[in-house]
Amino acid sequence: MDSIKAKAIRYFMGESMESFSKIINVAPSTISAIENGQREVSDYVRAKLIRLEAQMPNDFYIFYERFGGKQ
Repeated sequence: MDSIKAKAIRYFMGESMESFSKIINVAPSTISAIENGQREVSDYVRAKLIRLEAQMPNDFYIFYERFGGKQ
């Protein structure tokens, strides 16, 4: 899980940093730092993001490729 995929998940869900941080249960500044490449994705956040990704429809992967991610 990298910063691009983390940001893509948030964008795909249509969440603000603040609301997404509540879903992940971290501070908004943590989400910002991850998305801007200033902080590594911790194991805790990675686990939360993997759970969210598992619930994404297949359309997410098309979105993710266009967003700049690698499949």
